[in-house]
Amino acid sequence: MLRKIFPRTLLFRSLLIVIAPIILIQIVVGGVFFDSIWYKTNRGLVRSAANEINTFLALYPEYKQRNKSNELINIYKDKSGIIISIKKETQQLPSTETVKWYSLYDKIVLEEFSDKIKNPYWHNVRFNSSFVQVLVLLNKNEVIEFLIPKTKIRSTSGRIFALWITVPSLIFLFISIIFLRNQIKPIVLLSQAAERFGKGQFDSDFKVSGALEIRQASYEFEKMKRRILKHISQRTAMLSGISHDLKTPLTRLKLQIELLNKNQKLNSLKEEIIEMEKMINEYLDFASNQYSQPVEKFNIVQLIQNLINKSFKKNIKMKSPKNLIFSGRKNLIRRCIANIINNSQKYAENISISCKKIKKTILINIDDDGPGIADEHKEKVFRPFYRVDKSRSLKDSNVGLGLSIVEDIVNSHGGTVKLLNNPKGKGLRVSLSFPN
Repeated sequence: MLRKIFPRTLLFRSLLIVIAPIILIQIVVGGVFFDSIWYKTNRGLVRSAANEINTFLALYPEYKQRNKSNELINIYKDKSGIIISIKKETQQLPSTETVKWYSLYDKIVLEEFSDKIKNPYWHNVRFNSSFVQVLVLLNKNEVIEFLIPKTKIRSTSGRIFALWITVPSLIFLFISIIFLRNQIKPIVLLSQAAERFGKGQFDSDFKVSGALEIRQASYEFEKMKRRILKHISQRTAMLSGISHDLKTPLTRLKLQIELLNKNQKLNSLKEEIIEMEKMINEYLDFASNQYSQPVEKFNIVQLIQNLINKSFKKNIKMKSPKNLIFSGRKNLIRRCIANIINNSQKYAENISISCKKIKKTILINIDDDGPGIADEHKEKVFRPFYRVDKSRSLKDSNVGLGLSIVEDIVNSHGGTVKLLNNPKGKGLRVSLSFPN
């Protein structure tokens, strides 16, 4: 559950580590401020305004008897800023509801006014941007209107506090994002370089940067890469020497056999030498330095279609979109597909190929209706020179390296190869998946 919620990338996890304490601090500080300052201050201001209204209502009858009601109204206007007017023509209070359920300030005003003002009243917090309107029914013929300045009953420190607690946090958060991004970028570049190297892309664009630990990891990665490249180079040079040293005596043996084989009594020996030459050629192809080929972008669907049209004559059906652009070594991918189709043609009558793209993966399925491969052999057939049928002669060009070459090519492109049962019935499915 938590793995699905939390981010997976290092950048966003680092940001979460930075953002979470800031948000928690703001919640705690905001809660303390709201409870101890904003809420209590506003409630006290509203209570004070309600008491002033009650004081006016208590003094008004006495001043009215002495015809000095205007004097009392002017005193209130001068001292407290409350504008008071007598509306004798109004005989009842409005019945419209002005309290919004989502406004905490409306609830504070309603609670304090309901508790303090004993006369029937009606208030409108949204009368205008400057005043709160309060209508109090004094008697059946008089309604007194109070226009209370909002600055008198509402604290403005809440907005200032929210501004000061939010804006600096956003600024610091933005600065943190920039610094975190710069610190994480070398790690991302190192992982991308390792991924490219795993796919056989030996580029030299990677530059060591970042913190001391990241630089150390980058230096070690470069050392490892050089050692692997040196090993590949040594292996290529060794195989070239083996090729020269073994082919020369084999050629001499073939020539001597041709000279001595007048009565065709040495045909079996000749076949053994031919088989040995096949094995050497296949092994050299398998162990050759395939990484020397350039990486290019090409339409893998078109490559497979051209391969089918030029090299294979059996019944092969293909189902795929018109274009699937893939980045890799074109000749190696062609050889990989050709090896699989060659194996299928030896044992099956019908072959079907399907290609599709699932998210960032290209999936190629090659199905046949042959006898298939038993489950105990599906992993072993990828071993060099392993053959399911031990008694089969090498005359059919099968030396047990076809699937080993396929797996080597697929792995060099960062993909996977699986041998499955044909879901449509009898036969084998070879499933290739390549990251695109």
